[in-house]
Amino acid sequence: MSDKLLDLIWSLDIEKMNDHLPAERKSLKELLAEEKPQVQTKKKRFHRFRKEHLKIICQFFPENQWAEVKLPVILLRRTSLGKGIYSVSGGLRDLYIIHRISGRTSDEFSKFKLEEHQPYVWKPEVFTAVRKIGSIVVTGYT
Repeated sequence: MSDKLLDLIWSLDIEKMNDHLPAERKSLKELLAEEKPQVQTKKKRFHRFRKEHLKIICQFFPENQWAEVKLPVILLRRTSLGKGIYSVSGGLRDLYIIHRISGRTSDEFSKFKLEEHQPYVWKPEVFTAVRKIGSIVVTGYT
């Protein structure tokens, strides 16, 4: 088989493995207003959020920032970066949520955003986040 064909097969497999990822993200403010907070996935199913997990996230940000916090947090397993490394998609607020829930920081977001951060987290931090706020976090593969 040619390299191009193998690359195509590989990319299609990865796409299929990621069909559970959200097709959209909603703000924390929007999700709190919904009776059954959820977002649609790429496979046209629904990813539901637990209200108690949303309330935990509310504690990390002032209410006037809830509209800027987009959920779910998407963590992508990056095999090219080495074993056990995930990239955090979505930006600094997403990274802050993972750092805060895993105990890597106790700073307020206003201080956290002033510092330089790499958009990567390790497998133990991912496991901690999934255990504590599993409905907020979605993992995928690249």
